[in-house]
Amino acid sequence: MNGRINMGILIPVILLITIGWLLVFSSSAYLSLNQYGTPYYYIKNQTFFILLGFVAMFLASIVNYKIYNSAPIVFIVATIALVLMALTPIMGIRANEATRWIEIGGQRFMPVDIAKIAIVMVMSYTLSHFVVRKNKMVAFLIHMIYPVIIFIFTYKQPDFSSMIILFGTMVSILYIGFEPVGYVLALVFGGFAGILTLAKLAPYRMVRLIGFIEGLKDVDNAMRQIRYGILAIASGGFFGVGPGKSIFNKLWVPEPHNDMILSTLGEEFGFIGMFIVLSLYFILILNILRMVVRLKDPFSRNLSFGFGMIIFLQFIVNFGNTLGILPPTGISLPFISYGGTNIIILMTMVGILLSVHRLNWRDLS
Repeated sequence: MNGRINMGILIPVILLITIGWLLVFSSSAYLSLNQYGTPYYYIKNQTFFILLGFVAMFLASIVNYKIYNSAPIVFIVATIALVLMALTPIMGIRANEATRWIEIGGQRFMPVDIAKIAIVMVMSYTLSHFVVRKNKMVAFLIHMIYPVIIFIFTYKQPDFSSMIILFGTMVSILYIGFEPVGYVLALVFGGFAGILTLAKLAPYRMVRLIGFIEGLKDVDNAMRQIRYGILAIASGGFFGVGPGKSIFNKLWVPEPHNDMILSTLGEEFGFIGMFIVLSLYFILILNILRMVVRLKDPFSRNLSFGFGMIIFLQFIVNFGNTLGILPPTGISLPFISYGGTNIIILMTMVGILLSVHRLNWRDLS
């Protein structure tokens, strides 16, 4: 049984979650004390989310992933995600000029995280079952129907960062699952044009974009979160100032336990800490890709690659945001940032990846 567990996926995830737990505690204690009178509010929640995530990951790993390759299951998952996304602008919780959260039974969650799984499942199913050999354009449009509907609801929230992740995931799955590739490349160019147009339509996005460009010229002109995030990382030097000794996450960096948690990593653990975390992500993604290229079944390959790309894109975008090399979009760092829905969904994806490996290990070994 042990030989069937992909340790190259499981161990990096467990280490990233452990590092994340420590960083959330360090970066949230001061904020939690000011807001709730106790330094343990956020870390208690994070501990609860992680435990739920491990349960979800375990259950997903022992369930035969092939059940997701059935029309009824795909339809149910797709419908749940679509309904929740449609309800978000209507009954969602508004914060920071956006409505991205829904509260049910006292628990808040982001429907777009569920939509990420839904898009991967739907596209993996359609690409492996609906192959049109004559009219490729019709086939291409069929595969894009569901993702486009989700994009529209995501834009309505608005959640520009999730749109980028969803678009990148969709393009990636199409790239390995659809021929000819020319259609996919055209979609990429069209997508970039569309993203730029959407940015121009919203004044606050243009402010962020201009602030990002100015920050590339001079860090003193960068937006507050970018400026202090970079300064926090720079102040950590090679070895860091030490666990719990960060100054920037207490006074200067906004959302230090969430989107900007990388700044705490850099300040407290320095270049060494950043290198270790980068290496863990590299090992995780590399092992997912190694599994993908060896899978023979199109559905398994598309499903695994789609989940891997969600993790990869969130990691790249968050790193780019914090280091000031990408415009700030507000995306969490996978397995490390504070958050309920996101970490549970990510760990569920990992469970499905482990299930794929478990049931194909003879072909993969």
